[in-house]
Amino acid sequence: MLCVFDCESIPDTQLLRKIYGYEGDDLEICEQAFKAQEELSGSSFLPHAFHKIISIAALIADESGNMIKIGCFEEGGGEKAILSSFLQYLNTKQPRLVSFNGRGFDIPTILLRAMQYNLNAEAYFETTNPTLKKDKWENYRQRYSERFHLDLFDVLGHYGAATKGLRLNVLANMCGLPGKYDIYGDEVYRLYFENQQERIDTYCQSDVLNTYWVYLKYQLLSGVIQLSHYRKCLESMGEKIPQDKEYADIFLEAIQAEIQAI
Repeated sequence: MLCVFDCESIPDTQLLRKIYGYEGDDLEICEQAFKAQEELSGSSFLPHAFHKIISIAALIADESGNMIKIGCFEEGGGEKAILSSFLQYLNTKQPRLVSFNGRGFDIPTILLRAMQYNLNAEAYFETTNPTLKKDKWENYRQRYSERFHLDLFDVLGHYGAATKGLRLNVLANMCGLPGKYDIYGDEVYRLYFENQQERIDTYCQSDVLNTYWVYLKYQLLSGVIQLSHYRKCLESMGEKIPQDKEYADIFLEAIQAEIQAI
């Protein structure tokens, strides 16, 4: 089982108030935190612990890479419910994870935030499981093993040697994929405080679709699959994309263009 995932987060304004004594409404707290962080480090990106998880989207595929479904864990739920649902799935199914910078951001943030709710992520830390052929060399935490967690940012960036400017949106556009067509990550916190959770979930799912497609390209590049199977996976994706989502027409058009070009 394959689980291509991505998460969206906003600044934890309650934690920021508690630690730094910021005053104002949530948007003002965010702006103060971004400014202070940029002055400190040259980047407005906050440390992992200050990222409150508001959405985790996932595309589930079979072992051959054929898409089965896409959606969000506990869509519309609070952070605890979202994290609990994701970790329960991870512990129960132990899928192969696929992400873009999941080792650098998504997983560390998910695990840190899970601690405040006393949640369990035992499957992620497990290093002995003969049934799954999991050992100290093959497990979720092994950076150089692609068996349990394939981080496309890591492998395509040659594990840090060539990551400059390596972004999912750049790769997607280079490969003729839709990429980010409507919302960008730095807009998410404003949308959240405007009560536009559904748009955020839809955006998160579109990022997952882009990640999945880049994964297929990587499988093709590395010789794991052949062009005929790649085409089959594209056809499956076209059939399984929810027709009621904003991203449907954009991705379906791109899929048809890619199939015709093969």
